[in-house]
Amino acid sequence: MMKDRIIPLLLVFALLAGPAARAQYAARDTAALRAQVSAPAFRATQLIAPGALIVSGIGIHCFGHDAIDVPVNDWFQNQWRAGGPERPFDNYIQYVPIVSYLGLGLVGARSEHAFTDRLIQGTISCALLGAVSWSCKKLIDSPRPNGVNNESFPSGHSDWVFLGAELVRMEYGWGWGAGAYAIATTVAIMRNYNNWHWLSDCLFGAGLGILAAHAGRWLLEPVKDWLDIPTLPWDGLGTRVQTTFAPTVDPVSGTLCASLALRF
Repeated sequence: MMKDRIIPLLLVFALLAGPAARAQYAARDTAALRAQVSAPAFRATQLIAPGALIVSGIGIHCFGHDAIDVPVNDWFQNQWRAGGPERPFDNYIQYVPIVSYLGLGLVGARSEHAFTDRLIQGTISCALLGAVSWSCKKLIDSPRPNGVNNESFPSGHSDWVFLGAELVRMEYGWGWGAGAYAIATTVAIMRNYNNWHWLSDCLFGAGLGILAAHAGRWLLEPVKDWLDIPTLPWDGLGTRVQTTFAPTVDPVSGTLCASLALRF
């Protein structure tokens, strides 16, 4: 029965990866727009990381559910959580990367695009991800480990937070991206800890989110050309911001946490 789901999963992957478009983008700093630089928006190497995560998620879901998903879930529930309460902070921190993607440039962080382009790119990515993720949940009919419903595959929290993390990495570099990915990984872990998802749900969701982030960039300039949207240089305060990010572990619960300090 699991094997019967391979075809719709592969179709979903092809649907999202298909609209690769070559485009030009404006590289900018916090002071003003630089000159336009011709550069391909799509590179085949951009498919490696999301492709590996998506294929891993599909493989475990279809062929290794009993051998991998179930033992991993048992470890989370019996060894780590050990009957403890649900810790739902992942419901809130999942929004941190996408908000950071839109907002960091407004307070002076060096970004690749001005605010309007970030907003357009993020909207495209979110629309694609929402359509594909919702379709997967409805078509694949995968029971959650806690038995609440049959919309386990993929993890919506994971695909959303990894979308935001990859947008942050592409826009601001690994200095900010590392923190965003730490948050994304924490959310994926907590989806397993709280018994809402299997490992394969989170792997597939992470790959889907990263792929959707790239699709938004591939389609940014074509969509702007189609809608005749100009490139606007405005990006908020234009001031520099110093940041410090540090991962921490709660000494009482053992939960992975993070601290972020901003100096304006």
